[in-house]
Amino acid sequence: MHRLARRAALPLGAVAVLPTSRPRAEERAPAVQRRLTAVADLAIEAQLFQPAVPWPQWDCNWDHRELDSRGRRRSLLKPSGAPRRHLILIRHGQYDESASDDSGRVLTELGKKQAVAAGKRVAELLSQKGAVCRGVHSSRLARAVETADLIHAQLNNVPRLPGDPQLNEGVPCHAIPDGVHHAAAVYRDGARIEAAFRKYFKRALPWDEIDDDDGDEDHPVAYPPVDAPSDEYDVLVCHANVIRFLALRALQLPPEGWLRLCTMNGSVTHITLSPDGKVSLRSLGDTGHLSVDEVTFGSYTGTNW
Repeated sequence: MHRLARRAALPLGAVAVLPTSRPRAEERAPAVQRRLTAVADLAIEAQLFQPAVPWPQWDCNWDHRELDSRGRRRSLLKPSGAPRRHLILIRHGQYDESASDDSGRVLTELGKKQAVAAGKRVAELLSQKGAVCRGVHSSRLARAVETADLIHAQLNNVPRLPGDPQLNEGVPCHAIPDGVHHAAAVYRDGARIEAAFRKYFKRALPWDEIDDDDGDEDHPVAYPPVDAPSDEYDVLVCHANVIRFLALRALQLPPEGWLRLCTMNGSVTHITLSPDGKVSLRSLGDTGHLSVDEVTFGSYTGTNW
């Protein structure tokens, strides 16, 4: 009895009822359905995201920064003196979707208001004690660049960094349910958007370690400055698909669930990365800085759609 309960993953003392016969081949679910979806396309199944450790376990070395310079695990150490990192992901404002090329897909008047309101919200976040912003990033698409410029205009002494094509809109992975995409689209965009995650999502290192990922390997800091920030912010202005993927990827949840999330135009998604590698989603698609009449998802207005 005990052996049977263990094999069936049942509570001790429970009785497992074994099937009397195997289901016929035509009654069995396709391979992918048995895992995540009803699609039996082997090419699609091969493109599903494979976590480093099985869900729901947590990969402590998700950014390959778990070990410090002495080989010690950061997640087991006391506070290291490294700042907390904040990723502020902002979806571009509403734009003209009728244009046939990117240069014409500029913000509507409402889209500009959304961007300015988002910038003021970011300014409030940066006004907190110990906060510093490393820069405003954006994709290279016109609607994101224009939104980022309007946000940047609301901030003081914050660098406006060049557009990053890795943040361009695309199909990050298949969407389950309802949105299994053509394998070629995932092949085209998936690796690029995954590269964006690896570029921006990483815990900060202590002041006495060299952060060679950020290009400052020639300027190590032995001791933190007197006014060293406790919290570092990066503002990423990009797109709905990218933001939804990045949020799930950071939380180590199946990224194929990205279409289950909704990020409105000009909305703010706030993710924190602690020095010990823990990740927290502070907000997803927050529109508290907008009135209901200013909330849009493309051509849809408000939330009753």
